[in-house]
Amino acid sequence: MKLYGGGDTLQEFKNLCPGLYVSVIDDSRYYFFTGGGTVLTAIEQGSPYGLKPVQILMERAGKAV
Repeated sequence: MKLYGGGDTLQEFKNLCPGLYVSVIDDSRYYFFTGGGTVLTAIEQGSPYGLKPVQILMERAGKAV
């Protein structure tokens, strides 16, 4: 699983790697946070896996397997 976050980061990702962005936007192995605050919280905690949205995604991914 890969996590990307922050509106500015996502816009740069889209601008710099448009083909990759389009290919992964609907891929369940990638998650795009639109709020930079969430990313800062993950950095403060030392891991994104404690964040509620990530926990829910991981639970859903586990059920889909």
